[in-house]
Amino acid sequence: MMLLCLGPGLASAQDATRPVLTVPWTATPGLSFLSESGEVSSFSADLLRLVAQDAGFDLRFVRYDTPAAVLGAVAQGDTDLSLLAAMPMLETQNLTLSAVSDVELMLYLRRDAPADITIDTISQGRIGVLRGTISNRLSLPEAVEIVPFDDEAIAFTSLLTKELDGVIILHSFAEPLLRTTGLDNLVRASFPAVRTGELHAILNKRHAGLAPRIDAAIAALRASGAVDALRLRWFLVPAAPMLDVLTVGVSPFPPYQVIGPDGRASGFAVELLRALAERADLTLRFTEVSRDSWARGPRAGVFDMVPARSINPVEAKFLHFSLPVQTIEYATFVPAGGLLGASGGRIGVLSASPIRAEIEAALNRPLVPVSSAAAGAEALLDGTLDALVFPRLSFGQYLQEIAAQERITRLDSPLFSAELAVALRPDLGEIRRRLDVVIPGFLGSAQYRALARDWLEPTPFWTQDRVRLLLLLAGAAIAAGGALFVAQILRAARRAERLRRETAAARDRLSAILEGTRHAIIGFAKGGHIAVTNPGARALLHLPDGAEPRPWPADAQFLDPITGTELPPDSNPAHRVVNGAATDGPLYLFRASTADPPRYVRVTSDQLSARRTGLTALMIVEDDNDNELNRRKLDRSQRLSSLGLLAGGIAHDFNNILAAIQYRAELARLTASDALAETFTGILDSVERGSDLTRRLLGFSRQSPQAPGAINLASCFSALRELSRPVAGAGVTLDIPDPDPDLFVWCDGGELENALLNLVINARDAILGASGKGRISLHLRCYDWSDDGAPPRAMIEIAVSDTGPGMPESVRRRAADPFFSTKRDIGGTGLGLAMVESFAQRADGHLAIYSEPGHGTTVRLRLPRATGDAPLAIAPADPAPEPGNGAHILLVDDQEDLRRCISGSLTQLGYTLEAAPTAVAAITMLETGTHFDLVLSDIVMPGGLSGIDLAHHLRTHHPGTAIVLMTGFANVETVHLDGVQVLQKPFPLSHLAQAIRDALDTPGG
Repeated sequence: MMLLCLGPGLASAQDATRPVLTVPWTATPGLSFLSESGEVSSFSADLLRLVAQDAGFDLRFVRYDTPAAVLGAVAQGDTDLSLLAAMPMLETQNLTLSAVSDVELMLYLRRDAPADITIDTISQGRIGVLRGTISNRLSLPEAVEIVPFDDEAIAFTSLLTKELDGVIILHSFAEPLLRTTGLDNLVRASFPAVRTGELHAILNKRHAGLAPRIDAAIAALRASGAVDALRLRWFLVPAAPMLDVLTVGVSPFPPYQVIGPDGRASGFAVELLRALAERADLTLRFTEVSRDSWARGPRAGVFDMVPARSINPVEAKFLHFSLPVQTIEYATFVPAGGLLGASGGRIGVLSASPIRAEIEAALNRPLVPVSSAAAGAEALLDGTLDALVFPRLSFGQYLQEIAAQERITRLDSPLFSAELAVALRPDLGEIRRRLDVVIPGFLGSAQYRALARDWLEPTPFWTQDRVRLLLLLAGAAIAAGGALFVAQILRAARRAERLRRETAAARDRLSAILEGTRHAIIGFAKGGHIAVTNPGARALLHLPDGAEPRPWPADAQFLDPITGTELPPDSNPAHRVVNGAATDGPLYLFRASTADPPRYVRVTSDQLSARRTGLTALMIVEDDNDNELNRRKLDRSQRLSSLGLLAGGIAHDFNNILAAIQYRAELARLTASDALAETFTGILDSVERGSDLTRRLLGFSRQSPQAPGAINLASCFSALRELSRPVAGAGVTLDIPDPDPDLFVWCDGGELENALLNLVINARDAILGASGKGRISLHLRCYDWSDDGAPPRAMIEIAVSDTGPGMPESVRRRAADPFFSTKRDIGGTGLGLAMVESFAQRADGHLAIYSEPGHGTTVRLRLPRATGDAPLAIAPADPAPEPGNGAHILLVDDQEDLRRCISGSLTQLGYTLEAAPTAVAAITMLETGTHFDLVLSDIVMPGGLSGIDLAHHLRTHHPGTAIVLMTGFANVETVHLDGVQVLQKPFPLSHLAQAIRDALDTPGG
């Protein structure tokens, strides 16, 4: 798939005299994506736009599905300009220009892998690499098997399912993918780097005239620091190992970050991070950094994290942010008596603010950056600025320090807010996870409230020292005269009233946080009664407002997240917290009553020591239902993908064996007597049935297209009746109806038959595992179904019901999960329903399971309805293979037995054959000068080059040589090579002979 995307303004403002160069790109989470405006966003895209601007040409972006597809397009000369590592495969069609950035090739392992495994110590196992990249050319020990992949996500999935022992991939590709998918706490990089290289500008030779201008533009951008700035913006920094001591960058920003006279860091955010680190067992070192360095964010070799940073969507694509720990408010300040006019004026904003762009967008005007509170106050007082948007607490404290509260005032609006969180450099996903575990419990603790009170709430005016001073002054005032004393008391009363208002405002802010959070916050009094609830808690527990304290609701239940059964008291978090036990964020199922569907929640709880509050414990319940369901879908998808890869590999090897049998049988049948010819025909029929089985396996693995058509249900049910009666057993009654002969469904007939047989066998096992006697019934229903407002479609539902014991909800939810089985003791694999569901999805249908204990099970398979005039797949009879004309053919296949069979078959037909075991060996033979009329090659072969790579080489270096490809693995529909035939193994000799004849007869091969 390719998608064109013009850079901003190119569609309407391109100069017809300027060249337009196509740039390939592929979507990679966190690294390359479409912005909200539809513009391609990536380091490469941003840099090439700057190069194009300086060198005088325009860009057009072309999207490809995978990095391997990008490499293939560049190698074939289908694109004009890209940023890639220099590789020999690119040199035929392209020029390698200046280097723009360093890149690191890293070995990634599962986090539980031994710590001493590195690229230097690994001696065996299976290592995944991206196909066609520099990873393919690594020199590894012979016992290490290199497994190529087209997609980095599939490679990491195979690593987690232990099909691979490691993945070698560019750090800049891997880190964003792992971070955005949440897999960074399961996978780690191994140090040192496998290899360090450079990204180069790769220019198609047809634009060679632009090469000097592009090199000059890159040199200028590097000299100006623009390239380094882009690398920092996109966090393309070297990978760094996990350190025992993590460095925290602190820049003075009271009251959140404060540097004392002795150089010690403190402040609300710093002390909060210290407390979190103690709970998460982290060792930190705080160091002062410049404001500019702090604004660029944490990065390897500089500092690892910052105590608190405003979360914004741009930085969230590159940095790790913990759960929010506080809300920061931005207020607008003006000189006393000033107003913010609708037309604007000069408005300043903190230059280091991470949400500066959001504030500019909200005010719809450019803002003047100011470096600090002092610079902002000076600009307001001397008239340089008309207004200043600044964090409210920080600027308010500074005004108090310089006694400027009367000269600068705060407006009620506009007011902005952002959530503060600990920000970490990209490689520290595991540290972020550890912080996220302890943050919810800490936010409900007395220690957190004390920190907020000490650093964020206004300091009371009437401190003990000020009271003592007031008494002394009062005595002097009495001696001097009553009038002065009265004036002092009135002034103190006004200040006390102001303090009361500020305290009430702080209390209102805390109340707003509790009222606005989606988490349920529940405070327990002595004896276990609920004393305090916020709206989230009352919604969770279905409680009315008021009437506290109250007991824990009798119907509320915490359930085991795996089995769905109610937890005993010693495991119930509500019972545990009132009995003095803390809970640090584990997952539960929760429902307020038995009538409610359970939802996934995470619970954090701790004891409270502030006795004057009347509370003894606090529990925070976070609704994690959507996240958990998505995680389970991802986990299930990964297992299905792994199963598909396994099935595809088995089918590939089996197809090679079937092909060898087929060619030998066909050769023998050509010269056999009539009696023996019939025997060989039977062998070929068996090969066809085996081929049908492998086709189903490839369909399940999504590596082979289905052969859908209009399938007559009457014929299908008749065949099912014959297949299922022998396996049903004497104690099981089968009710299979005779459908209307005019009923058709649109799908693959063999797969439908296999799916229904699977369902019947599952139902039989359920009956035999219980009473041993029962009934299996099939029912048909025709109906119209619409999905998400789409036009209704005609569907047919095939329901398979049994009178077995049924399934509890915990089993029903997982029944179609790959490898999940309740029949391990009788050899169950847990794949039957998974394969049926996979078939339903590929047929654009749906699978639903209904079951209750004691009431049996019904599985409903819903498929698109077809009409009787839809095309029916009828295989034509295979013609006799045409004799050859002595053409010289090079056969390339890694299976020696299959090479011998095909060589013998084609030699007998009159062709001259030579063979090679790999594409690399074939290229070597071609380069010796030997002429071949045609190359017949397998697609999937060891050695780093595939049959497709070989075909590209032939097109470039031997354009007169014809090519035919064959495969027992890949989806032939995905092979995009104009004029090249691709045969799916096993295939009759007649099909091969015809493909060779057609290729030789085609002008230009």
